[in-house]
Amino acid sequence: MRPTTAVTLPASLVVTVSQAGDEILPTAPADNDVLTVAEVAKLLKCKPSSIYNLTRHRGRARYANPIPVIRLPLGLRFRRSSVLAWLRSQETENAA
Repeated sequence: MRPTTAVTLPASLVVTVSQAGDEILPTAPADNDVLTVAEVAKLLKCKPSSIYNLTRHRGRARYANPIPVIRLPLGLRFRRSSVLAWLRSQETENAA
């Protein structure tokens, strides 16, 4: 018998299987997930270049409420909760 090893999956890939086994339900994404530029662009339904424009110094000076970003040596990252809060604040500002 071979020894088994456990594999840890990110929260976005974990699925729930029903008791009958015929239905697969994706789990809700965690609010503390760290997202890439491509994932934020997909979430906001825009191009990745638009996300880069919102994070540049010129873009931050142009907009009163720039998108919150984490600058890491490996690239830009975003917290899902911060992006969703920013999106809600954009909605209330534009509606007023």
